[in-house]
Amino acid sequence: MSEPIALHSKQYVYFDMMDPQHHLHNAEYLVLFERARFELWRALGEGAYPENPDLDWPYVVARNEINYRAPVERIQPVDIFVTVSHLGNSSLTLSFKMYREDGELAAEGLTVIVRVDPQTRRPRPWSEKFRSLIAPYCADAKDA
Repeated sequence: MSEPIALHSKQYVYFDMMDPQHHLHNAEYLVLFERARFELWRALGEGAYPENPDLDWPYVVARNEINYRAPVERIQPVDIFVTVSHLGNSSLTLSFKMYREDGELAAEGLTVIVRVDPQTRRPRPWSEKFRSLIAPYCADAKDA
């Protein structure tokens, strides 16, 4: 089993993302993780969905989790690395690690998304095409 590819996403912390204590506001971590997730979709060689059927649109976010490790206390670039930690029948768990400009781990987290049927909004299995596109990013090859 080979190591998964980790997508590297360079994001930026701006002044309007800071809280009154001059830390990156806790909710902004999810915004940065989401931006990195969209870069993963682009890295798959796909355009914007819902126009692209290979990305199995639509999906919904079922869960987010963040573990804060070190504060981001000023405006700076951050590096986010994204991998797929689990690919289920209709769900996908993305794992994120965010590093400050000085290289210290600032946060790690995950997002679970679920593909849904556009009419019923019930879970729908990922297509084989999507599974093949996402496989290089999967942490466990047997999941893909």
